[in-house]
Amino acid sequence: MSNFMDEYNFNLIHSGDIVKGKIIKLLDDGVIADIGYKSDAYISKDQLSLDPNINIYNSFKEGDEIDLYIIKREDENGNVVASKVKADIEMANEKLDAAYKNGYIINGKVIEVVKGGVIADVLGVKAFIPASLLDVQYIKDLNDYVGKDVRVKIIEHIPHKKLVASQKAVLEEENMRKKEDLFSQIKEGQIIEGTVKNITKFGAFIDVGGVDGLIPISEISWGRIKDISEVLKVGDMVNVYVVNVDKDKDRITLSLRNLIPEPWSIISGKYKIGDIIKGKIVSITTFGVFVEIEPGIEGLLHKSNLIRKIKEYSEGTEIIVEILDVDYDNKKISLKEVDKNNEVYELKSEELNVSIKDRIE
Repeated sequence: MSNFMDEYNFNLIHSGDIVKGKIIKLLDDGVIADIGYKSDAYISKDQLSLDPNINIYNSFKEGDEIDLYIIKREDENGNVVASKVKADIEMANEKLDAAYKNGYIINGKVIEVVKGGVIADVLGVKAFIPASLLDVQYIKDLNDYVGKDVRVKIIEHIPHKKLVASQKAVLEEENMRKKEDLFSQIKEGQIIEGTVKNITKFGAFIDVGGVDGLIPISEISWGRIKDISEVLKVGDMVNVYVVNVDKDKDRITLSLRNLIPEPWSIISGKYKIGDIIKGKIVSITTFGVFVEIEPGIEGLLHKSNLIRKIKEYSEGTEIIVEILDVDYDNKKISLKEVDKNNEVYELKSEELNVSIKDRIE
């Protein structure tokens, strides 16, 4: 009799036990697992994972070993009813408590959006991540995070009752380390690579390795720029010149224009008194208008040298001017408007259009 019983000696199980199971069959609505008992265990889909969208066939396979919490020793079909979800929760509490007390970083996965934030599966336990703690930046649509992996710190933990996590805390720590590393290496005068992160009216922010530097609008180009997006686009990779590094204020000032020669340094002798040229009005003041004759080179057209009243002019329009004076040392050019119908303008224009070949002939 004892030999007969030994042959059929199964492990005794009770509700609330946590046992090891080996998956022996995948079903559309769950799995069957061998737990070393006289009956196999059935684990329904909702007890396999916290993720309501889980695909059983993609997530599990026959032969997988899983921890199971015994819910009922025998159902109406004679099967043991078990839960992987409950087993994960029971076994995770100790790890979660240690992570909470010691500030450990743990991995999770966002499984759904709820009011005020998202729910993530963290060690098999549902953790609430408030929207304000999901990222360091404002998130427009929380649904974009569903299915994404996250790395979080536990900021509140009451076993079996409450679990609140923050990914923002992790990202802020990482950004701080990146900033410290960058500020220890970056120097004024360096040329570094970065990515355009954001564009504002006053400049462009460039990510230069986890830290944002600013290119003021005045450092975009030697010429005047009204709309930075005409030159840069978010996502552009650019080389930038480091103008200033302020470690105390965590500020890095960058420049694009310093990567190209300053226009006045390469036009020496190009323009002479009496030259008649075409330019574009870039600024209007009470005393006259400033005319750009090439990027970064502007001349002043005093109101006394205008043909019409100053209020009749507008920025962006082309204008024909004569050079009255050029001061290369002080970077100044004085201009006078030329009437297109003037014989002198017609003569000058005709002369300027004569090619070198024509002159030789």
